[in-house]
Amino acid sequence: MAIAIAVIIVRDFTVNKKGKNIENPYAYDISEYTKVDPSEILYSEIKTIPLNISTPKGITIWKDTLILVAEDFLIQLNKNGEQLGKTILSSSPTCVTTSLNGDIWVGFRNKVSVFDKDGKSIQNWTSFGDRSVITSLAVSNDFVYVADAGNRVIYKCSKDGKIISRIGEKNDDKAVPGYVIPSPYFDVALSEEGYLWAVNPGRHSFENYTADGAMRSSWTKSSVKTEGFSGCCNPSHMAIMNDNSFVTSEKGIFRMKIYDQHGEYMGVVAAPDQFDEDGLPAEVAVDENGLIYALDFNRKQIRIFQLKENG
Repeated sequence: MAIAIAVIIVRDFTVNKKGKNIENPYAYDISEYTKVDPSEILYSEIKTIPLNISTPKGITIWKDTLILVAEDFLIQLNKNGEQLGKTILSSSPTCVTTSLNGDIWVGFRNKVSVFDKDGKSIQNWTSFGDRSVITSLAVSNDFVYVADAGNRVIYKCSKDGKIISRIGEKNDDKAVPGYVIPSPYFDVALSEEGYLWAVNPGRHSFENYTADGAMRSSWTKSSVKTEGFSGCCNPSHMAIMNDNSFVTSEKGIFRMKIYDQHGEYMGVVAAPDQFDEDGLPAEVAVDENGLIYALDFNRKQIRIFQLKENG
């Protein structure tokens, strides 16, 4: 037996000696999951707007105006990419959204500032604290919802910045599981009816809340396959269309998809082979005509997608 063991050891050392390529039996090959059936791709890319910006940070749309935040400024463009206005900011922004009247709400790491539609400063809120990492904002007629990835909570605030309540903290009585946020991707948006939707990225789920913070409903899609979400924190970005369907964007396997209002997979907006392999997942925004705008951080472009005629 001792001789047999010695033979096996010598043979293993000889086969796997230094300089010889050794296949990793535990390597995880995801290449097959990056392939998308062409019949599932419902949208086509119709236009690209190049950006003269070093570090784009976020995008939103108000009527026919594209609003972006970048390294230290806020910029407005028309849909041909022509600059309409530019405002220098006090520090580096993290996200942007608008209210119905066109006011522009800009998130920074731990605070929020408000500008009118021409970029004039209206108000600056006090800091949410050193642990805060603000990643997304949603504004209704009466309230502002601030997604704080650092503290794993959504603040429901008055329009002047006072915290009214904290939404999404683990609460067994309200059947709220709590947010799992491994990295700073934590999106919120409002439906056409004004209900708050939040992505719980570590759980690959969407959660819908009432005004008092109770959960109304949720849906989850955990799968490495095209119809689901995988990895540490997906979807990374989302937007809600006029029909209450969801547009999502993912990291890891870069792709954009559509789900209906109940969370049923509908199809693909853009497949992985339409993006650069390394970098950041595209942020998404939608307009009232159903066009989808992807802020491609890696190519520094706004890429516009339209539903195919047979989609």
